[in-house]
Amino acid sequence: MIQAFQDFIQKENLFQHKEKVLIAVSGGVDSVVLCHLFHQVKFDFGIAHCNFNLRGNESDEDAIFVKRLAQKYQVPFFTIAFDTNKYVEENKISVQVAARDLRYNWLKKIRVDNNFQYIATAHHLDDSLETILYNFTKGCGIRGLHGILPKMETLIRPLLFAQKEEVLFFAKKHQIEFREDASNASDKYARNQIRHQVIPNLEKINPSLTKT
Repeated sequence: MIQAFQDFIQKENLFQHKEKVLIAVSGGVDSVVLCHLFHQVKFDFGIAHCNFNLRGNESDEDAIFVKRLAQKYQVPFFTIAFDTNKYVEENKISVQVAARDLRYNWLKKIRVDNNFQYIATAHHLDDSLETILYNFTKGCGIRGLHGILPKMETLIRPLLFAQKEEVLFFAKKHQIEFREDASNASDKYARNQIRHQVIPNLEKINPSLTKT
């Protein structure tokens, strides 16, 4: 996976070895594996964590875990806590949209203030498929059917070559600890419904659906 990771970065021209990258880390398996890969290849990176205060003590424990991860790798660490529910009420938007807006606005500021060239998120192939299906269901145009792009200006997705099962296998193989987000198991959100109900049925028709 490490070689595939390096090959993907080079193929998509995501960044140069000497450039600094700020990784958005939730504490989940995807972002923690991304940090491990950056560390193994000896890239220059920092870690940024958003506490959205949506899951009580679990949110605080996630923040502590990510802080310790940054200490382990001896890299710069940045964190912030949001009153997400208040932001939702003030702006009359969904929790998902609020979290996305708060997260990216803060990450952009941290990147500029601390001289990082790029922001990296841990989106993978499964996320891209979910995005395509979500956009299609909502009635998007052609633009919405390309999925998640590997690079958009200063935002990069270095894990977009891998499927979720590959990420999980890599974490298990290398005994990488990570945090489980209980909300991922709920079908409360549209993306989770697509992940748990729609995609498994489509894979009965095409077992290679994600790569296809």
